[in-house]
Amino acid sequence: MSISRHTFASGFLLATTLLSTNAWSEQTSPSSNSSHKKLHKLAKQRRNLAAGESVEVLGNRITIDRQRPTSSSYHFTGKELESERINTIEDLQQLSPSLNVDAADPFNSSISIRGMGDGGGQTGGEANVGMPSSVGLFFDGVYLSRPSMMAHGFNDLDSIDVYNGATQGTLYPANVTAGVIDIKTRVPTATTRREAFFSYGSYGYMRASALVSGKILNNLYGSISYNHTAQGGYIKNVRYGNSVNGYHGDSVRTQLYYTPNENLNFRLIADYSAERETPTPVLYKSITVEGVNQFENMSAALGNHIITGRTTDLDYQNYDTTQQLGVSPQISWRFGGGWKLSSISSFRYFYTNPVMSDPYSINVYYNSGTNVRDRTWYENIRFDSPQWKTINFATGFAYSGESLNTNAISQYSDGVSGAWYKSTSYDNLTVYRYGSLRDDYYSLYAQATAHPLKRLTVKFGFREGIDDKSGTFRRLNKSPFYSGVLSKTTALPSAMVNVDYDLDNLTKFYVALSYGKKAGALNISSGSAGKAGFDSLYIKPETTESIEVGLHKDIPAAKLDFKIDYFNALVKDFQTQGYDTETQQTYLTNAGNYRSRGVEYTMNWHPIKNLTITPNVLYNDTKYLSYDNARCAPEVSLQSQPPASCNLNGRPVFRAPKLSLSVMGRYEHRLNDKSSLYATVRYSYRTATFATVDDSPSAKIPAYGLLNFSLGYKLKVHGTSLDTSIWVNNVLDKTYYMSLREGDYGSVFGWMGTPRVIGGSVGVHF
Repeated sequence: MSISRHTFASGFLLATTLLSTNAWSEQTSPSSNSSHKKLHKLAKQRRNLAAGESVEVLGNRITIDRQRPTSSSYHFTGKELESERINTIEDLQQLSPSLNVDAADPFNSSISIRGMGDGGGQTGGEANVGMPSSVGLFFDGVYLSRPSMMAHGFNDLDSIDVYNGATQGTLYPANVTAGVIDIKTRVPTATTRREAFFSYGSYGYMRASALVSGKILNNLYGSISYNHTAQGGYIKNVRYGNSVNGYHGDSVRTQLYYTPNENLNFRLIADYSAERETPTPVLYKSITVEGVNQFENMSAALGNHIITGRTTDLDYQNYDTTQQLGVSPQISWRFGGGWKLSSISSFRYFYTNPVMSDPYSINVYYNSGTNVRDRTWYENIRFDSPQWKTINFATGFAYSGESLNTNAISQYSDGVSGAWYKSTSYDNLTVYRYGSLRDDYYSLYAQATAHPLKRLTVKFGFREGIDDKSGTFRRLNKSPFYSGVLSKTTALPSAMVNVDYDLDNLTKFYVALSYGKKAGALNISSGSAGKAGFDSLYIKPETTESIEVGLHKDIPAAKLDFKIDYFNALVKDFQTQGYDTETQQTYLTNAGNYRSRGVEYTMNWHPIKNLTITPNVLYNDTKYLSYDNARCAPEVSLQSQPPASCNLNGRPVFRAPKLSLSVMGRYEHRLNDKSSLYATVRYSYRTATFATVDDSPSAKIPAYGLLNFSLGYKLKVHGTSLDTSIWVNNVLDKTYYMSLREGDYGSVFGWMGTPRVIGGSVGVHF
């Protein structure tokens, strides 16, 4: 049945695409002449300058880096993101259907693309920091080892690109087997920019930012920006009558840009941010198995107040503080013969200190959490060749290092803990867990672009990486354990081939093949599982093999362009989590293979003057091909005679909605040469998806759709631009969940999405 639905969806999108192409190709109009000329000009640039600082026409946009393989991607400018009120990585998934972000709290954040990424899928317990994500997150060229390193609030953005699939793995020096999120800020120039922005809305939402940028001395330019974001809580704690699940944060970022001549430039970036939030789950449901609801029975016996919706009853409240800083010197030098040398270096420091308690009204455990101190450093040196007649290439060396320490504590109360867990050993128990990780990754890479025929382009590349990990884990006071010094060295090859063929100046067809290997992992957070043995401390690398076939088409007569692609990826030795009932802790493990395949369709359409409509659609069919010894969902494990494990073969992969879409519309009406009115509408939708790796039906995030709207006025007088707007997020006030986790005795707790927020914004550029 899944194959027929998949075939139908693919056939429908391809058929409508080809029909629209044929229909519009037969029509021309005088009003389309300028569009034709513009597109032909850009197409000519693409052919003649494909080796310079790249010119490639995709949806009327010009993208940079001549080695970039053609593949499925989403490109968003800083202005678009500001207009759509996209302030965080979590917000970005409303525009990019392939993207899935689980940001329950700063430490447990994870990202996946097309259902591939962080295989944690925590059913409960603690997260594991010994496993890297296969989605690469890059900020101004610097690799960020954790999604939580992107603080609340983008600022001074130039663009964000979401690259789907593993075809980027030879250019980006990291474990990039699922895709890349590439975030770029604006480079300071001689043009003076002074900007201020303020936005305020319901539930205490606030965003304030300021920027100054311009010339300092001859050939030296600089900028400094500040950003403050805040969201009051929208979950009410009936115990104290206050609101929780809010946050506030501040960040500052400064840049220097020095260009002594046209062939050399130097960029220095420094940033600091601090956040504090109160991440708070609420009870989603509890499970009845064989006529018994263990959670309700235990709660009644011990006096736990069961409450659902946007309310909770907590005796101890959660809070988390995060601080980070970074510095990155970058240089680009063009020298004789057209060669180019570029270097990106960085050092980053990340610290988070969560203080977490149980989600109950009784005191089972409190003042618990995992303190993380993470230091990373990075270097990427790249040489680009001149453009020869039919070929050019780039080659380089990359290194990234990480030194991470975790200190976790679980503090149980007197009396209640023993009764809740049915063992007096928990009374007044404090469990300590200490982990350390040192990770060094070295790689050599090369990628080339060849033009064997006038309309044929072939890109091919490889990367050979060596990952050297070492670490320790110690647990005290409960199932005491010491791992000793663990070490693991792994070769991580990756390769890609990308073939483009220009059917005409406005049509591109491509095929992309890729292979990538994600680094193995160490169980430095949860230690060895009792039943799995000492070998469970080591996790094998995860490999991804993929193919993608796509078509890009511009249709000037219809004032639209579209992209459609089919992808199929096989993930082997899937890295995910198991669970040790003896220590009540999750641990990492390899869990067989799974497949991700589907169809993506994106379009930019200008049906009338000043109106833009952009639909993005993803159909994604992900399934476990072999997952024989999976942890059983609580619907099974709470039975009187449960099996030791469950078989998930053929079941959907978690955190991978089958259908995701977003539709954006913007209309602007010019009142005169100084002012205009504009309106934006955005709708995003996702089908239901399992939230945990065991595919528990009770921990399945329901389908939801979000509608956002804004109405604004622009005015420009004497060199000063004013932009004011009123807006509504979640217009229909939908109740939805961003993440679900399984709790004790068949309970399921969730992190709720933001309710309807009504606000206004004002921005000044002068």
